[in-house]
Amino acid sequence: MRRPVLALIAVAAAACSSPSRDGTIVGEPGGSEPAAAPPRAASTAPVIDVPCDGAPRSLGPGLSHERWTVDAVPAIAIEPCLDLVRADLRQLTLRVVTASRDGDARPAPRWLEDLALVAAVNAGMFHDGGTSVGLLVDDDHENQARDNRKLGGYLAFGPRDPAAAPVVVAGRDCPGFDLAALRAAYRSVTQSYRLLGCDGGALPWADPKHYSAAAIGLDRDGKIVMIHVRAPFLMRDLSRALARPELRLAGALFVEGGPEATLAVTTGAGRLLLVGSYETGFLENDDNTAPWPLPNLIALVVRSGA
Repeated sequence: MRRPVLALIAVAAAACSSPSRDGTIVGEPGGSEPAAAPPRAASTAPVIDVPCDGAPRSLGPGLSHERWTVDAVPAIAIEPCLDLVRADLRQLTLRVVTASRDGDARPAPRWLEDLALVAAVNAGMFHDGGTSVGLLVDDDHENQARDNRKLGGYLAFGPRDPAAAPVVVAGRDCPGFDLAALRAAYRSVTQSYRLLGCDGGALPWADPKHYSAAAIGLDRDGKIVMIHVRAPFLMRDLSRALARPELRLAGALFVEGGPEATLAVTTGAGRLLLVGSYETGFLENDDNTAPWPLPNLIALVVRSGA
């Protein structure tokens, strides 16, 4: 099968997908409103063939990259690999980047370059104009102040109490969940569909579409995990793949599907760019290789003093 384009130090890579819905949501609108495809990236970086063996590879201080095989059949003949970038929050810290405050929408590699970011993934699905489909607040800045009752997952970071957990992944139906308390305790809160349940188990997504996808989660060691899969799967199959014990994920949120799904890393030790392509009913091929402009990202920066 064809292997996704992927590269470290010299870059490249591929994949994206379209929004979907978790098992409690049926018949929801899709994700971000599709835009015209951008021009192809003019990159001549050599392709590095990285096996899907689960082995961690350093991307620089506090960052590692793994590729895992997904035991499911994608919609097209492409190697079924899952990419994880784990970040140690003792060395790195999270921030929200949004065009509503930080400048015009642009491809993720441009965001990294312009704002001196280390890594970034989609912050979530968005409407035309860049407003998030789900809640997206960052301290006093509100890109989307409304709690979307159709979306059951939350990622919160930037605790107001230094003794609190640096990052929380929560679900509306999880024991003790209180959104008002979560917003009071954390400066940054984002909202989307969940890929893993309250206990880290798989969720039975009802969405019948296949697509590339980006996600973000937390592992059982407290590391943030940025997730990307170029091969187009049903989201229930991706959920089962993420629930595998060897991945050690405690929770995960879907953040984008189709050609807009993006994960980018730039450090002194290497670069990684993963973009999506296939989406049922929109872009049913593996041809997209360019990162699309994005208005909202969850990003990593070097922690002060690290």
